[in-house]
Amino acid sequence: MTDEQINGAATQLEGKAQKGFGKLVGDQKLQVEGAYNEAKGKSLEQFGKAMDAIDRLVEKAPEEYRPKAREVAAAARKKPLVTTLSVAGVGLLLAGLVTRGGRRR
Repeated sequence: MTDEQINGAATQLEGKAQKGFGKLVGDQKLQVEGAYNEAKGKSLEQFGKAMDAIDRLVEKAPEEYRPKAREVAAAARKKPLVTTLSVAGVGLLLAGLVTRGGRRR
């Protein structure tokens, strides 16, 4: 589990608590802040999962490619949005290929 996943889960929990407390006391601003923090936590957790997957791929790479793969992984950590969207895009692409493969006659 990456630091991003841990921080994301904590931020998400904080957001849920804020939102719930905001509903309890009737504070709409607190509810909105809670919803924002909850969404922020979810996205940070997803980024952590993506980085975890990248780290596993780096370790599976042939020995001669690992230094370059580690450089790419370090660059990915610096751009969380691009990384998360890229991993999601690759996942959708692979899912589409698998689905189409199953439909062929």
